[in-house]
Amino acid sequence: MKRIIYFVLAILVCGIYVGCSENEIDLYDQTPRINFYGSTTHVRTLVDTDYVKKEPYAVDSFMVRIQGDLLKENRDFCVKITTNRDYQNSVDVILENKYTYTELDTVCQVFYYKINRPKVESGRNVYGCYLEFDLDNPFHQFDKGLVEKNQEVLNVRWELRPDEWEDWIFGSYSDSKYMFIMNVCQRVWDDLENEDVDKVKQAYREYIEAGNPPILGEDGDEIDYE
Repeated sequence: MKRIIYFVLAILVCGIYVGCSENEIDLYDQTPRINFYGSTTHVRTLVDTDYVKKEPYAVDSFMVRIQGDLLKENRDFCVKITTNRDYQNSVDVILENKYTYTELDTVCQVFYYKINRPKVESGRNVYGCYLEFDLDNPFHQFDKGLVEKNQEVLNVRWELRPDEWEDWIFGSYSDSKYMFIMNVCQRVWDDLENEDVDKVKQAYREYIEAGNPPILGEDGDEIDYE
């Protein structure tokens, strides 16, 4: 009886060993694959310090994760922009022609790209698209990873209003009014100086006297600094 029990146990152990061995082969015998890592939606909120800069873009990043073993050598991959029909306004993104995964001692690495700042317009402050691995690009050296991690939603919006805005200085707030202030002074609200108040008022008078169209606030009325 004991011999029968030992025989049955031996068969079970062999079966488990074979099953584990097959799983190991399945797990580590894959070609290199890559996925976006983290949330499937990345929200980038542009603030006043992003818009006061002379550069027309903001720098952002995404993280990728290697699927499977650590890489043994550097490997390139490509990312493209695709339309996200959940957004009426698309994002103008500047990507590298290719990115190179170099962190061979880990499975995650951060990469950078640029977002052309959307023009501040009333009612159009949310923009979106997909970042997606460009599997058909000849420079792309990874096979497709997880379907749900092959693309990432990029949601871009702006929130310019300073926390400390005071109506008694420039009147009621509007994004267009604040943009004019930043363009004239090349400073954000927290860095404005006393003389900037008269500077902005004079600049707007000269702007109108030069025949330029009035700047409108969110309510559709012309802005004023009185």
